[in-house]
Amino acid sequence: MILSKVVSPVPWGNAVRPKQHGTGSGRPRFGSAAVTAAFVLAGVLMVASAIAMNLILSSLGQNRAFVLQTSAILRDMAELHVDIRAAETGQRGYILTGERRYLAPYDQAVGRVWGNFQALDQAVTDPEQRSRLERLRALLEAKLDELSQTVSLRQQGFEEALAVVRTDVGQKLMEDIDAAITELEGAQQNLLASRTRHLEGQAAWATGIAILAGTSALASTILGMLWLTRQRANAKLLTAERQFRQDLERQVEQRTAELTQVNRELDAFAYTISHDLRAPLRAVNGYADALVEDYGVSLPEEGRGFTRRIIAATERMENLIQDILSYSRLSREEVNLLPVALEQIINKVLSQSERLVADTGTRIEIERPLPSVKAHPPTLVQAIENLISNAIKFVAPGKTPQIRIWAENRQDCVRLWFEDNGIGIDPAHQERVFQPFQRLHGVETYPGTGIGLAIVRRSLERMGGQCGVISKPGTGSSFWIELPSAEERTR
Repeated sequence: MILSKVVSPVPWGNAVRPKQHGTGSGRPRFGSAAVTAAFVLAGVLMVASAIAMNLILSSLGQNRAFVLQTSAILRDMAELHVDIRAAETGQRGYILTGERRYLAPYDQAVGRVWGNFQALDQAVTDPEQRSRLERLRALLEAKLDELSQTVSLRQQGFEEALAVVRTDVGQKLMEDIDAAITELEGAQQNLLASRTRHLEGQAAWATGIAILAGTSALASTILGMLWLTRQRANAKLLTAERQFRQDLERQVEQRTAELTQVNRELDAFAYTISHDLRAPLRAVNGYADALVEDYGVSLPEEGRGFTRRIIAATERMENLIQDILSYSRLSREEVNLLPVALEQIINKVLSQSERLVADTGTRIEIERPLPSVKAHPPTLVQAIENLISNAIKFVAPGKTPQIRIWAENRQDCVRLWFEDNGIGIDPAHQERVFQPFQRLHGVETYPGTGIGLAIVRRSLERMGGQCGVISKPGTGSSFWIELPSAEERTR
């Protein structure tokens, strides 16, 4: 129920010139010539190193792109394998039961099979792999024809479809498909290993060249310092100081750029790994479903219980992966702040959560009107949806959830409150709940992934806001989020 209530250096012309003794003072001295020659040699080495480094980095980029493409190909192969298995599972279910609801996963899996195969067809360029892919295409067409034939025959009668199944043609085609995909994956892994070794060799070369360039620069600096010490004592101190500042600033900028790149790569790595985890999850879930559908009657109760636990565990893992993706996406996506009416955001969240609110009998009271804030609408929707979902979830057994939503102006910001009648949070743990994967209760008592409130905090930080909670055990919680106001105030 929802209710609305810089020190300048010493000029060379003014520097004290040292007296020259002896005859032949007009000839260049050996020390200056040696220093000049050393500088020229170091310069040549550094230019050559820069050219070589540029070529190697270009090649490294190409190899890195190949590695990423190969990872995508392997992922598509795995998904293709899972989908053809899922299509066969749907066909079996329909043949055994004659119920058309088993044709829905069959039709969806058939569509995904050709979608994944088209992605592979566009990505694979190696001639031998192309040949293997064409063989796989023929096997897939034959297998899908066999599945379609048996489905059509089942519409006429069970015995006609069963007669085709008993020929073991479908089983032989599936074994050939398994072997073809395994061969494709093995060959692609070999290509990846070869490129990876080549990439490691190039990285070693790049490291060596970088060390050579650094050594040359260090040698040039040392020789320059010696020469400056002999020629200009005062100028040497000032030049060294200026060089030190420049080197320090360059190192700070370099370290900052490196850290930024590492953070991007870590986010991308987490995103890719999260996606790659989904393929084996689907396989486990698919096999568990097939086990229940094909052998559910013959399994003992304990075996059926184990199967139900497998399916429930894979569903929890899928939810966890989705939350990890959402948390990682908040660090990568661009967030543009716009004036947003909280009324519209709250209404949208409640519309999306309508079924959850109805199923739990939750009573929601909203004190309108609500002000406008500067925010990124999709990010704000996700944060508020997580807060309302938590308020509904964390209540004592047998208690009807109640939520009060209201807002207050705080200088140039708006604070939006979500008050509930839940189990509350000990003050010692109120900061901990906003950290990823921090749970105060077992998953059996209150299901979830332990990352919902971490998403709320990351969302508010990306939008220039903040969040918090005021709570005591047994007295409910008051969560709040604070964002810049979009309304001009009269001063």
